[in-house]
Amino acid sequence: MNKPVRTTLVFGLLSALALVPVLWYQRSYGAWPMALELAIWFDLAVYAVLLCRWSRIRFAAVLFPLSLLLGVALWPRTHAGFMLMALGIFSWIRSGVCFRKTPLRALTAELVTVLGGSLLIALWWPRSTLSWAVALWLFFLVQSLYFFFVPANKAVREISEVSDPFEQARREAERVLESG
Repeated sequence: MNKPVRTTLVFGLLSALALVPVLWYQRSYGAWPMALELAIWFDLAVYAVLLCRWSRIRFAAVLFPLSLLLGVALWPRTHAGFMLMALGIFSWIRSGVCFRKTPLRALTAELVTVLGGSLLIALWWPRSTLSWAVALWLFFLVQSLYFFFVPANKAVREISEVSDPFEQARREAERVLESG
């Protein structure tokens, strides 16, 4: 299992576990839909940071989409619109920032994973705090399939494979000797 898949699975589980106390706390104040939207926005922002680190892109590249989604989250009575926009911005961030070299493959993977995850949530039909947590975890479970469809950058893959500094130095030396 490669690093993005494993991290996506763990991140989804941690997000689902963190969603429960956040929503229970906010439900007592009557701000449940906005609390759910802000929690989803926060999860997307943290996941965007992870995606930027994996693809070695500055976080500034995802500030505009995240700001746009935050504005929709803070706008009253836009729950269904927020969910659709969150899916679109999730795809925009993942495909536009991370994997620019394989656009057709990334688009196909986005359609399969985002529509599959959305369909799973729609069939699950979450109505309570616990069911939303399970739905969020199931969504990230489906999202981890994206990294099987679209391979990670070669540089990112080499860094994750090479953990020994001597092995990394040997590869660099071979690269220098081959080029010159």
